[in-house]
Parts: sequence; structure tokens; C-alpha cells
Amino acid sequence: MSARDRRDDEPLHDEGFGQEDEILERPEWARNMPWWAASAFLHLVLIAIIGAIVISSTEEENVILRDPPTVRIPKPPKYDPIKPKDVKREPKILTKPIEEKLVVEQKIDKVEVEIPAGTEHLRADSHQNSEFTNIDIGVGGGGAGLYGLRGVGDPGGHVGAPRATEDAVLAALWWLHRHQHPDGGWRAAGFDEHAEGPGCSNHDTSRYPKDEGDPAHDIGVTGLAILAYTGYGITHRLSPIPELQETVARAINYLRDQQIRSEDPMLDGRYGPGKADEWAYDHSIATLAMAEALLLSGDHIRLRNSVERATKLCLRMQNPGRGWRYGFQDGENDTSVTGWMVLALKTSQLCNLRIPKESYRSAFAGARDWFTYATASNGQVGYSVPGDQGSQLAGVHPEPYPFSKEPSCMTAVGVLCRLFAGESRRDPEIRRGVDRLAAHPPKWREQKGRSLSSVNVYYWYYGAYAMFQFGGRPWIDWNDAMQTALLSSQRSVDRGDSEEVDGSWDPIGEWGVSGGRVYATALGAMTLEVYYRYRRQQGENKS
Repeated sequence: MSARDRRDDEPLHDEGFGQEDEILERPEWARNMPWWAASAFLHLVLIAIIGAIVISSTEEENVILRDPPTVRIPKPPKYDPIKPKDVKREPKILTKPIEEKLVVEQKIDKVEVEIPAGTEHLRADSHQNSEFTNIDIGVGGGGAGLYGLRGVGDPGGHVGAPRATEDAVLAALWWLHRHQHPDGGWRAAGFDEHAEGPGCSNHDTSRYPKDEGDPAHDIGVTGLAILAYTGYGITHRLSPIPELQETVARAINYLRDQQIRSEDPMLDGRYGPGKADEWAYDHSIATLAMAEALLLSGDHIRLRNSVERATKLCLRMQNPGRGWRYGFQDGENDTSVTGWMVLALKTSQLCNLRIPKESYRSAFAGARDWFTYATASNGQVGYSVPGDQGSQLAGVHPEPYPFSKEPSCMTAVGVLCRLFAGESRRDPEIRRGVDRLAAHPPKWREQKGRSLSSVNVYYWYYGAYAMFQFGGRPWIDWNDAMQTALLSSQRSVDRGDSEEVDGSWDPIGEWGVSGGRVYATALGAMTLEVYYRYRRQQGENKS
């Protein structure tokens, strides 16, 4: 029987083993060679063979594929919803950057980078090298690398992150874990149908009429949920909490399964069927989530092809020389979709994809031109024209419109993207934009009588990241208000709420009817991860 015919479960016969006579006579030089020299020679031959295999296998992938580095991370205490959470605000955080040398896993150079508040030992920026150290949105500017280092599971939480926010983020991650659909995704509507634990009836009509979102946005809320986990440093390959690592693994598989393969360039690479008119939102958020998972995990075998195809679709969708909206080069632009696209492209650019640099440069240049156009003289960034108040869900919310439009989410998007582009904090338009954000800090005020609701987690998310990037007193004041708004409003068993909603946020903001409780909870967690998600660009602002 030949080896090819042998079944895997049959034992190997030992014919030919243990025989004293050698089948092949060794040459004289080999017989005269000392045993230690022969051993060394054989090892050198073996190393050469292995090296040739490694080189040939990495030529196609252009990256050294490694298992995640072994990191000793103490597992945090098991989450107990009954135990009172720390909700004490701690606005004093580390605002002065430190410097640290990074040990790089891929074939890249060591660099010195600025590490801001809330960074730790897990490598989140293995993308840093001489080629990618300076990544601009467009031309000019000097935006540095995007990601900081983030650590999870250490007894004191992430460095620079208040203990109260750590408790809140973990509670949110466990709520998302309990409400994940068996197929790995999350549901904007019907998220409680397969929830773990008792009943999970999350409706509370005494506080808000509707708890669920639009099922057309399942891809988008799944992307937001993944980002909540990766923002904490949890991927499908590394986590101190095995249950949450498996949660991310299932979610990534779900998005891969939902991705379209087509010869139609308007479809190929899209995450999900695009049932909603605004499917560009869902695709850009899912692309950002998958790119961040690839960047943090280094799992090029499973994720690179998916992220590459999704990114190419984003690039094809852009209006030439401008931004994005809902369709495929539809000639319309809006700041909201453009913001998500910029974050998705900026993250995917760090993933060593097979996409020309010029494609990114062109895309970022167009986005920058759009942000410049949409910014009014007073610093307010408009949604579709300079300085407008942003879009409204006309016909969805009651009249008169119950939400205040004074807080300008699009201004937060514009400031963040322009700071990522490397624009100076001293730029008058940046300063005016920051002043507008500072005038409307987060405040959990629900609609009552003539008082309009100020609850807008979408605005708080972008505002937090913009103000963190700006730094200084504006950030410190915003951080104080942000903690007050989010920590006091998170549903919690120890404050009398049911276990079914523990760790979540009510979807009572302006866009809650689109994304539901999953959207509100994921964005709440992402906002409180601001301390360690992205590192500050070009040093700390002293103003």
C-alpha cells in the first residue's frame, strides 16, 4: 500500500525502520564528517528549505502572517449586573502625550510615535512604517498614523480611562453579547428575539414609544457593534474574555457571508443587500469595522480580501472630486456619509491592501474639498450645503420637530476629519468649529413641553472624537459633560432597571428610530472608548 492509498486512521507500518543496513551508502565526505558537523549541516539545509517556503508564501500576501503575539492579560472579574457600577465622574485624565518605542510585528521599520492618554501594551498600530507614517486626507497637511495602543483587561482598566467609563463600556459589551443573533449579526429590530437570559422584553412605553430600529440597517448596526468591541481591544483572535472574542468572530463571519460577489462594479464588495435607500451608511460602517478588525488582528488570510473588495466599492462610489451620498456616483454629497467613508478609507489604507496610493490620495482630496465647501464662515459645517442645520427625519418624528438642531453633528464630523488630515488646531475654521461644539456639550435632556430634546448619541460620538483630537480645555470640559450624560443615562440593574436592559442606552435620540437599542448602545460604548481608540494627531494642544 502506498502512502497515498493509506487511510488517515491507519497506523504507519515500520518496515525499513530500525534496520542496521543503510539503504543508501553515505559518501566518503559524509562518513568522515564529525557527528556535530553533520548535524549542523542538516539543520542549515532545513532552515534554508523553510526560509524558501516562507518567502514564496509571503510573496503573494506581501505580509508576514503570524498568530497574535502572546500577551499575558489578566482576565477581568466576571461581569455582575447586580454589583453597583462605578458612576463617579473623573474628568481629570492624562492629557500630556508620552513617547514609546513600538515593536513591530510585520516587515516594517521601528518608529517613534506619540502615544496619548489611554494607551497600553496591545499593539493596535502595526501599520506604522515609513510608508504610512504620514497619512493625509488629500494633499498638504501632516496627519500622523491613526491608531493608538489599547489595552484590555488590566486591573486598572485602560490607561487614561476613568474607572466609571470602563464599567459602562463593559456593561454595554455584555448587553450586545446577550443580544447577538445566532447568525452572528445584530438586528436593528427584533434584537431581543434570540437574546440570552430571561424574556428580554426591552420595551418601556412610559419613557419612549418605540425601542426598535429599521431592519434595513442590520448591516450598519452589526458594524457598530463590532466597532464597540474592537474599540476596547477585543478581536476574533485576542481577548481576555473568551465569550466576547467568540462574539466578534461570529459577527465577522456574518459580514463576510453577507458580502456580495458580482461582476457588476456597482454591487461587488457590498456588505448586505442594500435594502435601505441609505445603504451607503451601512456599507461604510461595515467596511470600517472589518478594516479595524483586520488592522488589530493582522488576520490577512481571513479578512484582507473582504476588506479590499469593500474598500474598492467605497472608492468607486465617490463623486469625482467631491464626497459621497446614498448612491453610486449620484452627483449628490453629504457630510455624514462622507465622514464614515473617510474613516473607513483611512483605516483600510493602513491594512496593506493591494490598492494604489493614488486612489486614496484622490479620494481624500475630494473629501477635503467637500468639507471645505460645506463649512460656513461661522465654522458650522452643513449636511448638504454650507452651514445648514443638518438633516431631519421628516414624517417619522412628530411635529413640531422634537429634537434641537443647535448641536451640529456635521460640524463635529468636519472638525474630526480635518484634524485627521493634519490641519492645524490654530486654523480659524477649526477654532470656530470647536467653539460651536463647546457651546453645545452633551446633555441628556428629553423632550418635554416646549423644551426640545438634546439627546443625540451620534453627535456625542463625533463630538467626543473631535474634541479629544483638539485637546486642551475644550476637551476637558466636553469630557466632563459627556461622562455626566452617558454614565447617568445607561440602564443598570443597580439603579432599579431590569436585567434585560442592563448595560444599554435607550434609543430616544433623533436617529434611534433607524438603529434602535443596538445602535444607541454601540455608539454609547464607542463614545466612552475615546480615551484609547485613536491617538492624537501632531501633539497635544495647549490652548
